[in-house]
Amino acid sequence: MPVHGELDTNLPELLERLRKRFGAVAPVEVAPGVAAWILLGYDANRRVLQDSTEFARDPRRWREAREGRATPEKVPGPFWYFRNALASDDPDHSRYRPVIVDALSGITADGTRLAVRRISTELLAPVAQSGRADLVSDFAFRVPLLVLNRYFGLPPQEGADLVDLMRQVWDGGEQAEAARLGLFSYAQAVTARRREEPGSDIVSRMVVHPNALDDEEIAHQLILLISAAHDPLMNLIANTVYTLMTDQQVRHDVAGAHLRVEDVVDTVLWRSPPITLLPGRYPVRDTVLEGARLSEGDCLIIGYGPAHADPTVAPYIDPLSLSGMRAHLAWGTGPHACPAQQIARQIAVDAVEALLDLLPDVRLAVPAETLEWRRSLFAHGLKSLPVTFYPVDITPPGEASWPQSPNPSSSSPQTPTTKPSGSVKRGRLPAWWWKVWRFGR
Repeated sequence: MPVHGELDTNLPELLERLRKRFGAVAPVEVAPGVAAWILLGYDANRRVLQDSTEFARDPRRWREAREGRATPEKVPGPFWYFRNALASDDPDHSRYRPVIVDALSGITADGTRLAVRRISTELLAPVAQSGRADLVSDFAFRVPLLVLNRYFGLPPQEGADLVDLMRQVWDGGEQAEAARLGLFSYAQAVTARRREEPGSDIVSRMVVHPNALDDEEIAHQLILLISAAHDPLMNLIANTVYTLMTDQQVRHDVAGAHLRVEDVVDTVLWRSPPITLLPGRYPVRDTVLEGARLSEGDCLIIGYGPAHADPTVAPYIDPLSLSGMRAHLAWGTGPHACPAQQIARQIAVDAVEALLDLLPDVRLAVPAETLEWRRSLFAHGLKSLPVTFYPVDITPPGEASWPQSPNPSSSSPQTPTTKPSGSVKRGRLPAWWWKVWRFGR
């Protein structure tokens, strides 16, 4: 079944049709004449993600590319190789990942929380008196961008240029390959500048890391951080706000302190994850997975969205429990799991909490069914989220330094794992999760 071009239905419905027809693993075309598999079952996705010995990560193994059927002009950018921790197997993976982990370790929870609050106030102050805003373009898009600018040491326009290029890569289309090349050139230029004039930012910490990555390798890690941090985090923030806007019971429970914002974020990661699909894994030998006969070098597309909607798992998961919070696959699992998941989750929670604090009566300006979702195989997010609220005066914060500890030992603490109060209303949530998956995209 083709999953390219103009789809005749929205992506979640298409994936459910594939599940009914093929089960946990579905054969698809990602471009005319270019074959791949989408993993739809929860167990199939978890097994492949955790087993890097049988299912390698390096896209250069892809048989469709080796034999010339897949080319960058035909297939969107996320399928192709970058010299980064996500797209590499050992020994390269063991060189790259510590560089990223150590570079991120200087980011503190308190510093991030204060930075997100400051950024949120600065973004909402100009629109607060109008009583109207688009919480995608005015808020969700810009919060991760400004956080990235701070931690990468980039001026605003340079950060915006990098993010625009990455968005084109995520969404595919005719401009995807040109955007991928432009992104790499830009990342190399940033890396070269930090090599000459290092500072206290993430890129500078990569430059001086004892693993001694060259400029090209550092540029690839920078691209990975931008792709993993901006677009998915933007979608997570917007999808969480959308959930609060469209489910009044959840909104009331949050307002009444019966439900925490972090609980809503965890539920969104389960039922409306910011990444729906992501290539890929590649069998190192012919094998059988959930009844599907896979050949060495086939491309397996990880299905975060359909895995979470797997009817053999979804009705029995409670994301408000400790086991449920840890069981979702939105951050990945296994050796390539996201190393910044605690930081990203905290940024999303802090951004949503700041929004609700500054604009407590915010509500949708249009019917929910008229909202448009991005036409992307990979990124799951809204094109816009127009809202209204009672006009207020918000005073932007004055000039001050941004708290960020340079101490590598000051890593972001783990999220508290205590369970929420027993007063949380849980009985109606499973039906709500399914509604979000089926109709909320």
